[in-house]
Amino acid sequence: MTSSKSKSNEPFDEFLAAIKLVSGEEILSSVIINADDDEKIILENPVVCEEVRTPGANTPLGYKFEPWMKMSDEDIFIVDLNRIITLSEIKDEFVIATYNHIITSGFSRQHPDLTKEMGYVNNVDQARQTFEKLYSSEDSSKDIQS
Repeated sequence: MTSSKSKSNEPFDEFLAAIKLVSGEEILSSVIINADDDEKIILENPVVCEEVRTPGANTPLGYKFEPWMKMSDEDIFIVDLNRIITLSEIKDEFVIATYNHIITSGFSRQHPDLTKEMGYVNNVDQARQTFEKLYSSEDSSKDIQS
């Protein structure tokens, strides 16, 4: 198995590919093929791609990328070829650029800064200080009379 991008006699061939595993998973990964080992491939930074759709929509709104192995700190995985149904090299420059951006920026969850328009009032520490000042002042009544 070799890539069409192979232009040298090097023992390794590397390219971006969409991979369908026998488990049903579809992953996007940088694939490294060792010419000396025809039973395994190396996956570098594999990600799972899922379509994001609204209920009843026929076309996807976008795509969501997540790490293939969510609990692992590793970036490189070895997979037996008998676990792969098909492998297709990605040549689309937009997909390659998107993949590279995802890998370089990482998968940290990015939350927007909360504003008062979004309902943000205070953080816990600021609210605690406000309540302590309110209830520890001398004019606050500790005994409520009815």
